[in-house]
Amino acid sequence: MFDWLKNVINNVKDLNGSVDKYKNDSIIQSIPSVAYVNKAKTLIESKDYDKAEVILRKALDISQDDSIANKYLGKIYESKQDFEGAIEYYKKSSEINPNDKEIWLRLGMSQLNSKKVEDSILSFEQANKVTAYNTDVYTGWGMALMKQKKYALAHDKFLMAIQISKYNYTAILLSAIMEKRLCDYDNAEEKLKFLAKVAPNESSTYEYAHLKLLKKDYEDAEKYAQKALEYNSQMLPAYILLGEIYSLQKKNKEKFEHIFEKALENDLESSTLRREWGKAYIRIFEYKKAKEQFFVSLKIEDEDIESKIGLALTQAYENDFSLLKELRGIKTDNSYIQEALGLEALSNKKAEDAIDCFKKALKMEKTQTYNYYNLAKAYILLGDKYKVKENYEKFLSENPDNVAVLVEYGKWLISICENAEAQRKLKRANKIEKNNVEVLNLLFLSTYPLVKKGDCEYNIREAISIAEKAKVLGRFEYKNEEQELKKILIDIQGKK
Repeated sequence: MFDWLKNVINNVKDLNGSVDKYKNDSIIQSIPSVAYVNKAKTLIESKDYDKAEVILRKALDISQDDSIANKYLGKIYESKQDFEGAIEYYKKSSEINPNDKEIWLRLGMSQLNSKKVEDSILSFEQANKVTAYNTDVYTGWGMALMKQKKYALAHDKFLMAIQISKYNYTAILLSAIMEKRLCDYDNAEEKLKFLAKVAPNESSTYEYAHLKLLKKDYEDAEKYAQKALEYNSQMLPAYILLGEIYSLQKKNKEKFEHIFEKALENDLESSTLRREWGKAYIRIFEYKKAKEQFFVSLKIEDEDIESKIGLALTQAYENDFSLLKELRGIKTDNSYIQEALGLEALSNKKAEDAIDCFKKALKMEKTQTYNYYNLAKAYILLGDKYKVKENYEKFLSENPDNVAVLVEYGKWLISICENAEAQRKLKRANKIEKNNVEVLNLLFLSTYPLVKKGDCEYNIREAISIAEKAKVLGRFEYKNEEQELKKILIDIQGKK
């Protein structure tokens, strides 16, 4: 007690000795602690936080119940991003002066930054009671609800913040993000288009790019993602977004590889970058390359669950289900897990279980179109020709240039003696890859029974020319059938 009194006296003496220095900072110059606070405010404005803290602690030595000194100590800790410390001082300030219109807002924001979301909501509610219809309070309140994934409620708070102040661009941006979450793309676009004109920055431009991606407007999505990088070349989400845009367009493998390499050049190496790189390879069905990226991701962060899930899928395509066994009990509400479970069921000839898993995967993520091919294989096991065709066609409608699946489809059609349809699919594959010897062999095989039945010299010559092309490329497997067609050709010519 006596030490405390001594400190107060000493501090008062120090203050009186230099009262002229603090004269302009103090509103009520008869109260020494106010002068300390005003001096600290000046130091805080110049970001000299350490000196400001020393001065504020002198103010608290005079009176522990100084709400303003506690508030500004909270501001110092908040500025240093020591949110736990900020909460301690803001709480003390709010207990001393619960009617301070600013303190509850700052407390709520610090609690939000400390992931104390429920506490932050209570603080924003109290802030609203003290100062109703404050745009910043409603913005923070909405952010807390957003953290709780209560998107509709968060959206309502952001709209209220905008209603209070049409210049609250943060609230406009956040309301647009909520509208994207709620699939209200038209209203989201209206807001993001407005921000692109009046307050363009990396965040609003990135969100506009993401909206364009959701609407499958790849050209504009690319344009705005690139613009976001112009604002900030270190913005990792923009690189990842561009990688997704390019990988969804299938033909742009070189582009997405280049954009991820560019992120590395900008020192953005991370588990997230490698994981998203792996996902990009999965979108173009290059599972081995995806596997490599997931391995790198896990070297950086060995407990990254999303990378583990991606790795489990790539291993499943190699009939290795060991990691899947570890993960199946942890997370099943994931499209990759469902796809991997389907592959496991397919490998065990459990066609109906596989079909159920592949359908779930597609329902979760429509862009995972390889599951149509997986479904086709499962229906082959069941002998359902209609469903096989339906799923092959669905896959090819999304991936028309996929030669590997055109070949698989062609083989199956030949196996059920639908040679004319097989020929159409294989001709399509041959247009895409003219020097693919496997395609040429299968094209001959599907053409052979069709021309053999007729006596059209042109068709027979065309079939023989396919065989000759395959020979030039080094492998032709149907020499007996070719000889048979040549004999038929000679017979036709003899009849002329």
